[in-house]
Amino acid sequence: MIDRRQFLKSTLAASAAISLPNIWLRARQASALEVCEQGVNLVLIQLDGGNDGLNMVVPFTDGTGQNRSVYQAARPYIAVPQSELGLTQIGNDPLHNGQLALHPHMDALKGLYSSGNLAVVLSVQYNNPSLSHDVSKSIWYRADPPLTGAGSGWIGRTLDSLCTSQPLAVPAVDANSQLSPLFYGNTSVLAFGSIGSLNFPTSHFLSSAERTEYKGHFTNIYSAALNNGPNFLAPLGSAGYAAASKIDDYKTISQAQSLHLNDLIGGTTSGGGQFAVPGVRQSYSLANQLRMIFGLMRGKQPGNVPLGCRIFRASIGGFDSHGNQGNHVPLTTKTLAQKVTEGFQGEYHGQLMHRLDKAIGAFWQDLVDQNMHGNTVLMTFTEFGRRIDENGTHDTDSGTDHGTASPMFVIGPTAAQSTAAAHLGGGIHSAHAELDHPNNDGNMVYQLDFRHVYGDILNKWLGVPLSTTNSFLGAGGFTYSPQGILV
Repeated sequence: MIDRRQFLKSTLAASAAISLPNIWLRARQASALEVCEQGVNLVLIQLDGGNDGLNMVVPFTDGTGQNRSVYQAARPYIAVPQSELGLTQIGNDPLHNGQLALHPHMDALKGLYSSGNLAVVLSVQYNNPSLSHDVSKSIWYRADPPLTGAGSGWIGRTLDSLCTSQPLAVPAVDANSQLSPLFYGNTSVLAFGSIGSLNFPTSHFLSSAERTEYKGHFTNIYSAALNNGPNFLAPLGSAGYAAASKIDDYKTISQAQSLHLNDLIGGTTSGGGQFAVPGVRQSYSLANQLRMIFGLMRGKQPGNVPLGCRIFRASIGGFDSHGNQGNHVPLTTKTLAQKVTEGFQGEYHGQLMHRLDKAIGAFWQDLVDQNMHGNTVLMTFTEFGRRIDENGTHDTDSGTDHGTASPMFVIGPTAAQSTAAAHLGGGIHSAHAELDHPNNDGNMVYQLDFRHVYGDILNKWLGVPLSTTNSFLGAGGFTYSPQGILV
């Protein structure tokens, strides 16, 4: 038994010696799932730093416009050559009928586009865009271009609506050590960078039985704060209860069935090896985050028991490419496997395109293999794009400075594949900015407010009523219009 003195002593020792992982947790009882913990899955993938969308969805031909010509002239060093784009061509810009292509390293996403599982949304941003990382991220997190001071995130508001009168629900996980503001709200969200970091803080001097008893004491304290304490203690009680009662369930998840992600990360071929380079480990953050999310979606083991989390955020950084962005080496000169083996020498942005492509491709194929793709949608976003012109002296030092519009990807099931009420409307959406008609600062003029994409996610995929969707996204008088990305 632990008496009061031992309890307090061990508590102080734990707080001094062990840091609780940076998680925001609130609890549900280990019983039936709450209503808002059931339903479709959503995985948000943040491209942190401001992705160069012009080198991700590349103008291939001019059509009746001048996008390819301007692109090539503005980027004599970093432009992707036309000769490299044939295999990843995806379709035509609706505005001027110019052909478009994905970056040559994005063969997996090209396959998803061809199968109807990828929607490419062109030239997305908001009016009077900020070129500050922090300001623009805040706008995207909160869906608040007018900067009205909204404290909650767009997903946080959504969770609050879906989880009304369900205070013990934990429907979301941020697969990062810091909780993103897009989750800010009153509903429970769990944030952690790895399953191994989920440990309840107890002193290593305690035995296993004493640790269990110690956790029980805390559980009782948090439960009392949640259920019987004053209102201001309820969030503390809820968070603490989750830390004491939910961690063990999450720690049971298995990643053994994520065969394609395992191959990618480990350089193996056990799952077929289509996303891997045999013998070369590619253990980068996005691949590891998506592998963990896959395990969470499969549920508590053994038995694939649902954990109740169904909305996730993953991220990949490094997109703030002011310099050394890189020149694309033709795949006829150096194969993708050679580039991976050599670490993409001189192709910094090209490496990011490869990593994004293979992580999403492997994750989606793992979902397909486990028949989990029919109710799952992924969406990429970034705080802004890059300028039309490359900077520097048009050599290895060249990069791109902060810009405006950038494309978004939405990946999901076709009508035939979907087990949900909605499905993906694949293909190209919106229109490409006219590169020969930039704004007064020389940046692209955006063609679609990002909140329209959010609106399709909320209204069509998550089932948020239209009036509620507009209330969540309508800062500054904005009104959401369905885009057909999800139908």
